[in-house]
Amino acid sequence: MDCLNLLLFLLVQAAKPAPVPGIPAPAGIYCRQADGKWIKLEPPLMADMKTKGMGLFIETAGLSGLGMTAVYRGAHAPVQISDPRPTFYIRGTGSEKDAMIVQLTQKKDSRTLRTSTSSATVDNKGGFSRGEIRKVTCTVYSDGSFSVQPEGDLKSGEYLLVFGYATAGFDFGILASRQ
Repeated sequence: MDCLNLLLFLLVQAAKPAPVPGIPAPAGIYCRQADGKWIKLEPPLMADMKTKGMGLFIETAGLSGLGMTAVYRGAHAPVQISDPRPTFYIRGTGSEKDAMIVQLTQKKDSRTLRTSTSSATVDNKGGFSRGEIRKVTCTVYSDGSFSVQPEGDLKSGEYLLVFGYATAGFDFGILASRQ
């Protein structure tokens, strides 16, 4: 039985594609720019976290909705990407099963994201608004790293690559295309 399990494991590993050459070795979220340079995404700096409905949520033992608004510093993320369909390479953090891209609402000097426990599902653990979620495709590589790419082009704006929840996110912006 152990030999059969080992053989099955080796077959599954062999079926996964080889990692993309040149990805930086340290754990993190990376994106390769058009010039070939790798940039690392970082978690956004949170300015404030507001909740709505906490009292009722506690009184009903979680049966009512709890809304949260995360406010991130700055009108733009430090990483701005010109490709409307970037590929992110992830090593040593997050899970491809929980990866999502959500659009942030831009303000004059901040970006916000609203979540609600009443919107939470198995596929949307963070309770993000359906209109803010951008579908992604994930590829797992033989070394355990994986990539995340939006299924379609992202409009210019500010986004968060999350792994389940807003607190496990990495921000980036998509630059307006120059035509």
